[in-house]
Amino acid sequence: MTSAHFEVAIIGAGPGGITAAHHLLRSGITDFVILDRADDFGGSWRDNVYPGLAVDIPTLFYQFPFARKADWSRLFPEGGEIQRYNQQVATDLGLYKYFRGNHTVEREVWDDENQVWVLDIAGDAPVRARFVINAVGGYFDTKPADTIPGTDKFGGTVLRPNSWDTGYSCAGKRVAVIGTGSSSVQIVTAVVDAAEQVDVYQRTPSWILPKPDFAFSPRLQRILALPGVAATINGSVLAIMELPLQLICNVLPLLPRTLLATAMLQYDKIWRGLYRILLRRKVSSAADRKAMVPRYGILAKRPVLSSGFFAALESDSASLVANPIERITADGIRTADGTERRYDLIVLATGYELFTDPETYQTGKTLGPNGFDLAEEYRGNGLRSYGGSAHPGLPNRWSLVAPQGFVGAAWHTFVDLTARHAVRIITETNRRKAAVAQVRTEAFGRWVRKMRRHGKAISIYTVDCNPGLRTYFVNSQGDALYYRPQTISGALWFSRFSPIDDYAFTSHKDPSRIEGTL
Repeated sequence: MTSAHFEVAIIGAGPGGITAAHHLLRSGITDFVILDRADDFGGSWRDNVYPGLAVDIPTLFYQFPFARKADWSRLFPEGGEIQRYNQQVATDLGLYKYFRGNHTVEREVWDDENQVWVLDIAGDAPVRARFVINAVGGYFDTKPADTIPGTDKFGGTVLRPNSWDTGYSCAGKRVAVIGTGSSSVQIVTAVVDAAEQVDVYQRTPSWILPKPDFAFSPRLQRILALPGVAATINGSVLAIMELPLQLICNVLPLLPRTLLATAMLQYDKIWRGLYRILLRRKVSSAADRKAMVPRYGILAKRPVLSSGFFAALESDSASLVANPIERITADGIRTADGTERRYDLIVLATGYELFTDPETYQTGKTLGPNGFDLAEEYRGNGLRSYGGSAHPGLPNRWSLVAPQGFVGAAWHTFVDLTARHAVRIITETNRRKAAVAQVRTEAFGRWVRKMRRHGKAISIYTVDCNPGLRTYFVNSQGDALYYRPQTISGALWFSRFSPIDDYAFTSHKDPSRIEGTL
């Protein structure tokens, strides 16, 4: 097999991959390839087809800034509509000719001699590229199924949200749904009427808040289609978000830690009281209400939006099980109190491996010069990134979703910012006729220290005020690295005007000799 060579390789064909390709084309770069382990664009929206799947961000904001759509069916569309939109944008941009599906990238290795990345492809020839944009997203894979003892012994059907069997019918079946996150809540709400019994196994309660959904009328669609209307609405909301982000990132970090912690605990106490009122109105069982009150803060874990879950739980065919699972048996599930319940279907909605967890990154998978291994770096020195995308140990490479990368906006806006930065540096590298661009160690250190200062309030809230909590926002090392503690305007400025001198550009064969790099 003969390896192919490209100027840029994009890994991942979800919203991030589509966005990166768009910015490459805008910059006049057409020598690129989009690699994905599956056979189409879409990422999570391609992989997840479970019943009840819908977006939990208003669609006015959950779309590509460069390809706005006016004729959405509703404010929170179902997953199929989102996926058709992804495919349509990819088609309109002409991206299918750059796409290589069923190309799983097993390893990324920097070739010092030839100053290129070598991407090992499962069952196929390697792909070589001067630059790599890693756009695999924030949710790598579902957590291993064997974390619950006995899963492999179950005699019925086991399904996961991202590998759902669309031919399976829940009608008349006894169903166990393990987990209380967004996927679980959506699945329970969708199948409860058809199933004989649905039991929801809760380990950690979620904040489940009403979802203000409604259908878009033809008139509203026509208004949104008017030039500038959708962009103005989106821009106005982002402008409104500036104030709380300024407070969180720039004002609160100036206060003493003890004062911040005390105020935050009182903030959550108020929300917990309001949530108890909501539960009293929606849930009749006092035992269920008690079990469903989260012990962590409302912003310490991503809230779930649903206007149907509480009603589904009130159904005669649904129950909440708060006792810990001891094991899965051949016939069902046994809990710690010795009760065993029989099921036809077990749904493992137990979450994903996340980009903020060091365990997600496997040793030997991403290798830079001088033996640099991204996984070992993250395990030994913590997860860090420059601008939410770059690392000095990895020349000519950016991740669109990296530690401390997510800006407080919708996903498409976030990956648009990191993709802009990556393509800007690629373009500058070519303009200088350089071979290698690598963020300088001193610039990297300044950025990390800046993020630590501005992230003080986020860290106090998620870590200090909620000790021992593992969520999207707090990883196994006890670090709060999901959010990038920066305003949207600041992140936008960075994506367009960050100091070029923060990078070293060289034509030398050995990028490790660049001044100021690791």
